Amino acid sequence: MKTQMDIEKLIKSGIINNELDYQRAMIADRKLRLLAKTSSHFKNLRKKLRDLIADYEKRVWSNEDAIGAELIEQSDLAEIIAEMERVFLNKPKVK
Repeated sequence: MKTQMDIEKLIKSGIINNELDYQRAMIADRKLRLLAKTSSHFKNLRKKLRDLIADYEKRVWSNEDAIGAELIEQSDLAEIIAEMERVFLNKPKVK
């Protein structure tokens, strides 16, 4: 599963570096929520991913004075891109 490999790669890196990866991680977390109920492997992946998400939110979004229009615009754009990727990857391939 391509998404799983990307999640594992992100977790292996140990850090979320940008807003797009953060939005991708949020989508992956939602997918892992369901998978975690059936597998301890996915449960562990989700825990590690949630730790990375929390760390990113603490580093980037916790200082209200540092949150400006540019960061919000980046976040909005990253959310749109990540959602478009999700939809594209979930589309069945047409032969």
